[in-house]
Amino acid sequence: MWAVFKKEWLGNFRNLSGWLFLSVTLFFMGWYFRYYGLTNGMPYLSYILDAVLFIFIFTMPLITMRSFAEEKRHRTDQLLFTSPVRLWQIVVGKYLAAVSVFLPVFPVMLAYPLIMRIYGDVPFNENVLAVVGFFFFGMAALGLGVLISSLTENQMIAAVLSFFVLLLSAMVKAISGMISRGGNMITAMLSILDLTGPFDNSLYGVLYWPDYVYYISVVVLSLFYTEQILAARRFSVKTHGIPWALVNTLKIVLVTAAVLAVNIGIRALPYETKSVDLTYNGIRSITEESKLALANLDRAVQIYVLVNDEDKDETLDATLDRIVENSGFVKVDYVDPKENPYFYLDYTDVEPLSNSMIVVSGKKSRVVNYYDCYQVSYDYAYDVSEGGYVTTDYHVSGYDGEGRVMSAIRYVINDHVPKIYCINGHDEFEPDEELITRIANAGYDMESINLLLHEDIPDDGDIIFILAPVKDMNVDDLAKIRRFMEKGKAALFITGYTEGAELTNFYSLLGDFGMEVLPGVVSEADPAYYNGTPEFLLPEIIEGELTRAVYTTSRTRFIYMPFSRGIRLKETADVSGSTFLRTTEGAFVKVGRDMEKGPFSLGIYTERYGDNGVSRVVTYTTDYFLYKDINMAVNGSNYELFMRSLLKLSETEAEADVPVKPYSYDPILVDPTARGVISLILTGILPGAVLLVGLGIWYYRRRN
Repeated sequence: MWAVFKKEWLGNFRNLSGWLFLSVTLFFMGWYFRYYGLTNGMPYLSYILDAVLFIFIFTMPLITMRSFAEEKRHRTDQLLFTSPVRLWQIVVGKYLAAVSVFLPVFPVMLAYPLIMRIYGDVPFNENVLAVVGFFFFGMAALGLGVLISSLTENQMIAAVLSFFVLLLSAMVKAISGMISRGGNMITAMLSILDLTGPFDNSLYGVLYWPDYVYYISVVVLSLFYTEQILAARRFSVKTHGIPWALVNTLKIVLVTAAVLAVNIGIRALPYETKSVDLTYNGIRSITEESKLALANLDRAVQIYVLVNDEDKDETLDATLDRIVENSGFVKVDYVDPKENPYFYLDYTDVEPLSNSMIVVSGKKSRVVNYYDCYQVSYDYAYDVSEGGYVTTDYHVSGYDGEGRVMSAIRYVINDHVPKIYCINGHDEFEPDEELITRIANAGYDMESINLLLHEDIPDDGDIIFILAPVKDMNVDDLAKIRRFMEKGKAALFITGYTEGAELTNFYSLLGDFGMEVLPGVVSEADPAYYNGTPEFLLPEIIEGELTRAVYTTSRTRFIYMPFSRGIRLKETADVSGSTFLRTTEGAFVKVGRDMEKGPFSLGIYTERYGDNGVSRVVTYTTDYFLYKDINMAVNGSNYELFMRSLLKLSETEAEADVPVKPYSYDPILVDPTARGVISLILTGILPGAVLLVGLGIWYYRRRN
């Protein structure tokens, strides 16, 4: 076998076919890398590999066209048949020689992300997986090429047939769509011939084992059929009789059936058993929180996706597939808006966008707008003519499809959705969009309310937010809040630093729950508990139910609370409480010439017992706690603690919160000079050098 391999390998590089393949391939790969990676800044090889896929369909027949066709034309195949080497060894040797010509392409492919890494962050796992998937696709394509080469003695016919078969396999998905959008038995059979379809999962960052089993199966069957074709030439029914022909026919049937059975069997396994999500943000899978919630689902949920087959969002489609696989109670149906344009009217008066979803259970329904499934960040610039800031650009910064769908499922199956009223009218802090999204995804219904317009806070409210008012509330507002809390309701209070008068009424409300707000801003004396300046606090996290998500004994996770007020907690007969964030004893508050020493409470949970039940309150002592940038500085710990506070106040299970999955890989920026030099090397010097070496060897052999 190795003698055959060596002969074939040398043959590929003693003529122009191997060198021409490498030169053409490297040129187009370099060109697309220049366009997608260096010019447009896309840090994913998937764009490049998807683009060069059809180039490979044209060039790979150059490698395999001479495998057996040339042997047959020169009648040297008879020497192979009479050699002591077995037929399968001949076939495998020639196939490995073809693969070895293909291999030099991959070190260059793997160099691309290393080049991009110089100029920005690159998702290595996804890029390496894309290269691995492309290698398996190439192996399968070369196997088919070897098989086709054994059918003819003309190299050009072998090349054209190989190109036609590979092109047809790439068009299977489009042909199936024309036959049936929903799929039928014919399209299912055609999918067996789809050689490029299994490559998609690798492009999307999912290691899907059935795809690789499929490619290996194509190689095995191609080489096996090639051996049988050669055996039919070497032997005949006339010399070996009908029993020999029947045995070989049975062998072909059994091997084919066994390979099909293996593929069917592995595809029947649960999705999580046969796949590994290698995307950096887990975008092709769902979180453990969602799996747990789906496992506990006991009501039927119907999801209608308003989209036709051509416009499906692949990421959202994958999320819905994972949700269905984790619960037998969830069913997904696709409704084509062109065929049923008024379907939405049974659930909403406003026509949803394409790819939007309607989640239904019993008489309750919720529309999940497609645009809400993606988090978008905007860039602004001051426009003198407009007299204000205008949007200059935007980019998708996160995927929230899982969170939105799970939130809708919780809404339609729950008899009661926790209601939050966010008090405004006193220049309160406005939560940013990411925090609002997390609250909604956790299954809460949040609404802003101005107490001036209401006689009382509505009874359907479960929790109120008072987020760092700058102006004090009046006596009437205070009375309305107190009446609400006396009903056994819950509240989340945040104090903020104010340069003017103290908020006497607001602080008296905190006093109802055993808290005394100290004037001034807390400074920390211990450098291990502040960041840069003494007022940028990194408080001690006290282990407990509220801090379970962020507490570590080694202090490897932090809560960030710049410009905090200090609070003293004083328990009474009807109020009990506990501190879960605090300063060290060396902390102090300085007002004028007076100084109050720590420790101070910065995060407090209190309960007050009354005739109508227990009122629960969580208090934080700075509005900076909820700033997006502050939260990002501690890798999201602030928001995690905040969400735990909501779960405590509403007595909701912890699995309710599904965070947005961030797209943290920004476009890479390559300066024009470097882009020009790298492009010249990859599209000119490298493929040109390969072609010149091949021409030199070819010319030398012709002269000698």
